[in-house]
Amino acid sequence: MKDIEFLYIGTEINAENLKFILEKNNIGVFLRSDSKSALSAGFGITNENSTNIYVLKSNIEEAKILLNDFLKTLE
Repeated sequence: MKDIEFLYIGTEINAENLKFILEKNNIGVFLRSDSKSALSAGFGITNENSTNIYVLKSNIEEAKILLNDFLKTLE
């Protein structure tokens, strides 16, 4: 796990949209959804901003640029 770096946390919808943008730019993405984990374990969802995106450290700078562009579209 030391080759990946945290990039973003947000709603599942926003995380999926950002994932699409990153993958379209040849950046592999690892998603971790606490909501899905909680539901599969039988717990309720406590926070809608619970989907994390991680990318390879070698891609983090380009990913941050794409993230900033994506966040501007949410304003």
